[in-house]
Amino acid sequence: MGQAQKYRVDVVELKKIMVEQNLDKIIDLSAASTVDRNTLSKVINEDIKPSTTVIEKLMSALHIQPERAGAIFFSPDLRNT
Repeated sequence: MGQAQKYRVDVVELKKIMVEQNLDKIIDLSAASTVDRNTLSKVINEDIKPSTTVIEKLMSALHIQPERAGAIFFSPDLRNT
């Protein structure tokens, strides 16, 4: 499969924060963040990496501090073996 992506979104951590903020449904997070729900779905399903704009909107809507956001949105891609 070639070279794996160096970074990925830590979806487990992202979903945990969504639940903590009572925004666990994509439609609710979409409304709070103004990010299209189809885009959010693709990010959560790891089909796409979020753009800087999407990351900023999610940080704001979910009250994620920059240090924590770095760990979530730029998680090292360590393949399970």
